[in-house]
Amino acid sequence: MTDINLNSNKIINNLRIDSTTPAKNKQETPQIQQADRTHSDLINKYLDNQAQINKPSVNKTEKINDVGSAPANYKNNLRSMFRNNEAVILAIVPRTFTAVDKNGDELIKRKDGEKPGTFLSAINRLDEIKAEGFNTFHILPIHPTGKNHAMGTAGSLYAPEKYIEDDGQIAIDPDLVDPNDPRTPQEQMKAFINECHKRDIKVMLDLPSCASVDMFNKHPELMAIDKNGNAETPEGWLDIRMFNPWEDKSKRTLNKALLDMHMKYVDSCIDLGIDGIRSDVARAKPTEFWDILINHARQRDPEFAMLGESYTYECASPQKNMPYDRPEDSLRAGFDAIYGQHHIFHELKNATEASNYIDEMLDMSNRLPAGKTLIGSFMTHDDESLMNHGGADFCNLISVVQSTIPMCNPYVLDGFQSGDYYNYGYAHKESDETVTDNHELEVHPYKMDIFNLSRKPGGNNPEIGKVMTSAFKMRKEHEDIMTKGDFIELTKSKDKNDQVWAYARHLNGKTVLVVANMNKNRDSSAVINIPTLKENQQLNNLVDNYGQPSKFQVKPNELRVELGPSRAHVFEIDTPDIEKYCDPKQIHKQNFNKQ
Repeated sequence: MTDINLNSNKIINNLRIDSTTPAKNKQETPQIQQADRTHSDLINKYLDNQAQINKPSVNKTEKINDVGSAPANYKNNLRSMFRNNEAVILAIVPRTFTAVDKNGDELIKRKDGEKPGTFLSAINRLDEIKAEGFNTFHILPIHPTGKNHAMGTAGSLYAPEKYIEDDGQIAIDPDLVDPNDPRTPQEQMKAFINECHKRDIKVMLDLPSCASVDMFNKHPELMAIDKNGNAETPEGWLDIRMFNPWEDKSKRTLNKALLDMHMKYVDSCIDLGIDGIRSDVARAKPTEFWDILINHARQRDPEFAMLGESYTYECASPQKNMPYDRPEDSLRAGFDAIYGQHHIFHELKNATEASNYIDEMLDMSNRLPAGKTLIGSFMTHDDESLMNHGGADFCNLISVVQSTIPMCNPYVLDGFQSGDYYNYGYAHKESDETVTDNHELEVHPYKMDIFNLSRKPGGNNPEIGKVMTSAFKMRKEHEDIMTKGDFIELTKSKDKNDQVWAYARHLNGKTVLVVANMNKNRDSSAVINIPTLKENQQLNNLVDNYGQPSKFQVKPNELRVELGPSRAHVFEIDTPDIEKYCDPKQIHKQNFNKQ
């Protein structure tokens, strides 16, 4: 340690510092930017050094008593699943997941005998979720919500009133607890987790990045204050307050009280049997903070997975008081996966843009330690419904794409399976039933409601779920190719608008071909060059058909296609030597651990 400490200034000096940041994005202190590839070892040494400097002494919370019957010999492997692209994730809001809306007004009102979802009622849907092909839950925040300056009548999931109870256990929203069951809130949650694990479904919990106004008032030692003495909050979010991760920012020493709270949070998660954490707005805390917290988690459970909400080329923050997004730094600090830029897929104009994005992600993988990856976040709770971007056929296209692209753990928001528009009829109306200081039913248009007690997600397009399940099944049946295979960009001709996206996944002589029409409104045709393709090749679609039909004509070394709007097809083809006849620039690989 002495040698590293003595050289820490030298290490810092070797990092690139941004001194030309525009005024609107400039921070009070210079932000460490991504280093050149040759300096990656310096970053790692620096983070290790800072972790030791900042490491506090923290008392581990007591383990919760076992509740119910946990599966025998269960072992968490979610981190390995992430790193091997094997997780298939469903994001849920427990209070809506099994909500009972008797009168069909989309709101849950207790005076009408209606009930929000609870952990115990959620058990009733586990077999359904397993059958759909999911093996991991992302559970959005479960904590008691703030009541002051609140958004909605139930309070935002991302404005918690508290994270941890006085006894060190995780704080749970009373709405998620069955009042007729004698078990404690933590015991009821443990029972749900046990049932998930019996079905080999992993559980990942959302760690919010900020606090409510209530928490700000109660714990000023945790909170960020600007030079005028005002609370710092992301622009446009009046119900939340930002944490202050620094004890002394100039010396880059951390706020030990905040770090202590987060360590207790991690301890409580592990004691409950939770398999990993999704860290909301990872850039809201510095890499040093995550380096310590993640290492703490790994000491308790080496397979505890860490997903950071961080993107790719969004280097500048879209919000006031929020620092730069720094995905590569976050991955170097210990996160196993980030979101990536899949949520802009509906904005891509052509197949070249889609391929370029995949190339960029795989290039990033090769700048990082082996095994770093992304989740397939084509739509999260922060994004508009994909139904609003192209309807059911576009949703089906997404199911195929996220099941076949490399460096991806497929990710779906509850309600996607049936085409929920998240277009709530009560939006911005007044309610006489509220637990906050707000009677307005606030929602974000076409986004899942996270502010009120609302209905179970659902739509009128069950075909989406069938196609999705068939795509997940295909992915599982060809798991080695889809999770670890090379990505081959196939060249083409006679596609005047560059709308046909064609690529192959190849591993150990086996090839899976994917062809997709990026155009949501009309047919697209092209001639795809596929080296060593035989004229007698049979084309059997490995996923359920949907939408307008497509046409195919097989020729030696090429495939002529005419694809319906948003149509995607997956074929296994006999081209064991395809890579030998492709330009090396067409072939892209993810950086995996060598086994």
